[in-house]
Amino acid sequence: MSTSPASNPVLVSRPGDSTKLRSGGPSFSQRLLSSRALWPLFLLFLSLPTLLALGSVLVSLFHLDTETLSHLLKHLLPTALGNTLLLVVGTAILSAVVGVTLAWLTAVCDFPLRRFFSWALLLPMAIPGYVMAFAFVGLFEFSGPVQAVLRGWFGSSSWFPNVYSFGGVTLVMSLVLYPYVYLIARNAFQTQGRRSIEAGQSLGLSPVKSFFRVSLPMARPWIVGGVLLVVMETLADFGTVATFNYDTLTTLIYKSWFSLFSLPAALQVASVLLLAVVIIMVIERRSRAAQALLSISTCEPVIIAFCVKW
Repeated sequence: MSTSPASNPVLVSRPGDSTKLRSGGPSFSQRLLSSRALWPLFLLFLSLPTLLALGSVLVSLFHLDTETLSHLLKHLLPTALGNTLLLVVGTAILSAVVGVTLAWLTAVCDFPLRRFFSWALLLPMAIPGYVMAFAFVGLFEFSGPVQAVLRGWFGSSSWFPNVYSFGGVTLVMSLVLYPYVYLIARNAFQTQGRRSIEAGQSLGLSPVKSFFRVSLPMARPWIVGGVLLVVMETLADFGTVATFNYDTLTTLIYKSWFSLFSLPAALQVASVLLLAVVIIMVIERRSRAAQALLSISTCEPVIIAFCVKW
């Protein structure tokens, strides 16, 4: 019995079909990478050291070293807490002033080597704070070259400010941390574009008044975010304050562990630092929400103006 050609089905192979038949579907690695359950486990693995550290701090609150804690509360903690607050406020203010000023100059003004300084001003971020502290102390302490030259010129350098002071550590911390504010504020001024400048001109404001009444309020959420990063870095710093012999919460944690030999007391002091960080994170989240509301992504690029061209 003969059959017609139309009654016999013809299998037509495509270039991708042979691969699918040989592989039998996605490989194990492909299925593993595409699995939704994998990424939470991966993120949990990465955050495990942080979770263990937080857990140890929380557990220490139920195992109080009363003798060591009473000594800390009476003699060391008030001074360390006060110094920490002063350092945070001083560093935040000075970093904000320096960072915002430099951001405005490099984003809006025209001067020689402006493009060079736009990225060169970020270089302090690559220098650890304790390295900057060593260099600063080596230059300006009593036996350093600066005071030696001053004694040779004037016969005495007793009038020179004490390097190991609140002013010295605040200055060094600000010189290291201001790029956090500078980078974010510069982005804010560039994002505003010419609208803030035109708004100030329409109000009959001078360039300086336009900065304070228009540009600065619009950039406030960005600036607050940068300042909060500075605050968190200041709270976590140990090397810089140790170089200046300036007692803060971080140095108190170190002393509690290695001088008083009480790990529970050190963890309990760390809980105070952790509480401060949590408060800062809450403020930062609210600042980011305000930043999202004030963001202007469709503005034209900023005009280089309002500064004297050399």
